[in-house]
Amino acid sequence: MLEPQDRIRFEQLVLPHLDSAANLARWMLRNRADSEDVVQEATLRAFRFFGRFHGGDARAWLLQIVRNTCYTWRGKTDRPN
Repeated sequence: MLEPQDRIRFEQLVLPHLDSAANLARWMLRNRADSEDVVQEATLRAFRFFGRFHGGDARAWLLQIVRNTCYTWRGKTDRPN
């Protein structure tokens, strides 16, 4: 669990980029419902691992998590015919 000051930092640094995260997920998955699920999962991952974020570009950090989550999501949902 994050300390209160880290939760505030997360809210200030990461949450403003949720629109970018949603746009990226929609572009990658081409499915609005799936992209919403992916952004939710990616945001939870970002929150869980925020202690490992040591500064820098929070937007780029979040978008990398979204990309990785999209790849994982596609791997789970893409099935051969």
